Amino acid sequence: MSATDKRAVQAVHALLRERFPKAFPSDYDAIKPLAIGIQDALRQRLPEVDVDLLRRALANHTQRDGYLLALIHGRGDRRYDLDGRPVGTVTPEERAQAQQRLAASQQRQQAQAQRRRDEKAREEKRRLLLNDTAPTEIDTVARHAALASLWNYSAARKAALIAQGITPESRSERKRRLAREAAERATRKAQRPRPPAERPADSRPTVSPSRKDWPLAPPPDQAKSMPKVTYRKKRRIAPPDAP
Repeated sequence: MSATDKRAVQAVHALLRERFPKAFPSDYDAIKPLAIGIQDALRQRLPEVDVDLLRRALANHTQRDGYLLALIHGRGDRRYDLDGRPVGTVTPEERAQAQQRLAASQQRQQAQAQRRRDEKAREEKRRLLLNDTAPTEIDTVARHAALASLWNYSAARKAALIAQGITPESRSERKRRLAREAAERATRKAQRPRPPAERPADSRPTVSPSRKDWPLAPPPDQAKSMPKVTYRKKRRIAPPDAP
């Protein structure tokens, strides 16, 4: 059922309470069992109301826990018409059916309430997981206790060093001292004289040990020239009868 249909059914139910207050009282404890066939009477008394909306409004009224309790524990087992006059009685079978419907309704309500509680617990857990960085009261107390213990340990260690004649230094002082010592080492290294570079007496390229005994090639100006090559003309052999 859509939201529009629900509002329409609620409007018809409000009309029933207004037109027939004795059959549809506003007081929860004053609800009475309705006569058999009261839907036909409503159609005759309210012809302008849609039949389907009228049926739904009547079903919502008769399925309420208050109406089922009226069927089970009603005084005199009487049913009433639209004007509040007693018409008919409630049979034991109808009372037993009302008890079953009431038990099923209560089970549905309990299941819905449990689902709402579970959903609320899941939302709370999700919120805590998203905001896990937010400190709780217990976390704050534990953090303060840990900081106090650390401070007491640092104070006791400092007092022990002073008793031994050692002046303790803070973390910032230690950082400054280490930086100063590093700068001094770099300065001393830069001012240290460097030894002269050693050069080989022979500027010729060194020969690998495997070729040490091989004779070196003479310079290009001292190399022997190749002998001059002469070419002879090839003789042509002709037959004897040639001119």
